[in-house]
Amino acid sequence: MILSQIVAFSENKAIGCDNKLLWHFSEDLKYFKEKTSGKILIMGRKTFDSLGKPLPKRFHIVISRTQKKSDFENVIYVQTISEAYSAAEKLIEQNLWPKEVMICGGAEIYKQTVNDCHFLFLTRIPGHFIADAFYDFDFAINFTKTHSTKSETVPDLIYEIWSKNHKVS
Repeated sequence: MILSQIVAFSENKAIGCDNKLLWHFSEDLKYFKEKTSGKILIMGRKTFDSLGKPLPKRFHIVISRTQKKSDFENVIYVQTISEAYSAAEKLIEQNLWPKEVMICGGAEIYKQTVNDCHFLFLTRIPGHFIADAFYDFDFAINFTKTHSTKSETVPDLIYEIWSKNHKVS
């Protein structure tokens, strides 16, 4: 299994407020769709609830402290990150989904999974925002930027891919 995080954050590392996105850039939403379509998504319950409904062509593994049963196809609830990883592994082993699993938030899920990830797909949003959720840790310690592309339509919006540093023995 290949674990990747995908997140958009502002200059002050804000990612959301009151369980809502702080900006709306159709180009970034298209990028998110392109990178996650056809894959397994792992996210917290509040992030899933903020979507309003499951995203098409994706399998949702939702981490929730309370045991829940899903009313939707392609959505399961688990209680821990390790259960989420196990569920993803089983789906991959059954050849139902590709090996790359995308972690989509929220802040606490990002923080708890960053060291397990192989890649980070980061969108840097220009500006400072009032927020209650942040992508606030120094990922540059364990990751190296391997790709950077500026937006064609939004000034100062940048897409980056960071890869895990591999120690050579």
